[in-house]
Amino acid sequence: MDIKPLGKRVLVEKIDVEEEEVTEGGIVLPDSAKEEDNYTKAEVLAVGSDENIEVEVGDTVILSSFSGTEIEMDDREMKIVKENNILAKIE
Repeated sequence: MDIKPLGKRVLVEKIDVEEEEVTEGGIVLPDSAKEEDNYTKAEVLAVGSDENIEVEVGDTVILSSFSGTEIEMDDREMKIVKENNILAKIE
């Protein structure tokens, strides 16, 4: 990997969670009809140079919605997010 985030930034890759969304009436919603998630589950691929970052490479985290800058490299979709856009670490 040739990307190294700077400062309090973290490089993450979204973890796809395939869950069918069903309305109260039992209708399965297609992806195109779903609302954007309020959060995204992602894996940490690289951390910035700030020594006070609370996550490590390999951690699974939950990000706030619409956070970060999306990038694509080697056919992989990733995001660079600020540390304060990480809401939680899943242990």
